[in-house]
Amino acid sequence: MAKICPPGFICIENMTIIFLILVLILAVVVYYYIINKEPTTNKEVVVIKENNSSSFFPKMNSIFSMDTRNTLMNPFAPPLKDGHFHPRNMGDPRGIPININTRGFDSNYNQTGILTRLNGDETILPVMGRPLYSNRSKWQYYTMSDKSNAIKLPMSKNGRSCTSEYGCDELMNGDTVYVEGYKDAFKVTIYENSSPQYIPYL
Repeated sequence: MAKICPPGFICIENMTIIFLILVLILAVVVYYYIINKEPTTNKEVVVIKENNSSSFFPKMNSIFSMDTRNTLMNPFAPPLKDGHFHPRNMGDPRGIPININTRGFDSNYNQTGILTRLNGDETILPVMGRPLYSNRSKWQYYTMSDKSNAIKLPMSKNGRSCTSEYGCDELMNGDTVYVEGYKDAFKVTIYENSSPQYIPYL
C-alpha cells in the first residue's frame, strides 16, 4: 500500500533525510579542509644564527642562578669542589656547625679586571676576585673560558694557586698569571677602584 501525503504537508522519506544529512556533513568537511585551507607554497626558509653571546658570560636560559653554592650556573660562584662526605641527615640532629667565619664575612666575587693572552690567538678573559678577610693583601681569583659554556678556570701567580684557601698576592696592572686549561700566560689589567664621589651629609 502506497503512502499518501495529506494535503498542505511536505512528506520526506527516511532514506531521503539520511541522504540529506550525509550531503550536509560532506559539505562541512569540504569547506573546512579544502576551501578554508590556505594555499601551500614552497617557501625557502632562511635561518640566520646570530652569535650575541658575551665572551665573558654565556647566555644561560632561564635557569641562571645567583645561589652562591651553584658553581655551574652562577658566574660569581667560585670553582670549588663540594667536599661533603656525610649526608646532611646523618649524625647529630642538631647539626655540627662548620665553616663559621670568626673574623668577619667573606665578600662576594666581582669582576675586577681582564686577562689578555700574551702568546697565540687574541683571548680576553674576565678576572673574578675577592679579598681575603684574614689577610687583606691576599686575594682569591679565578677566570672563565671565552667559549660558550664559560667553564671556570683556576689561576696561579708566581706558582701559587689563587683559588686556594690562602689566595695569592693582589693582582696589579701588568702582572702575569698562568691560567689552567689554556696552559698559557696572561697579562692582567685591573679596573679602577670605585670610590665615593662626595658625601652628601657633610
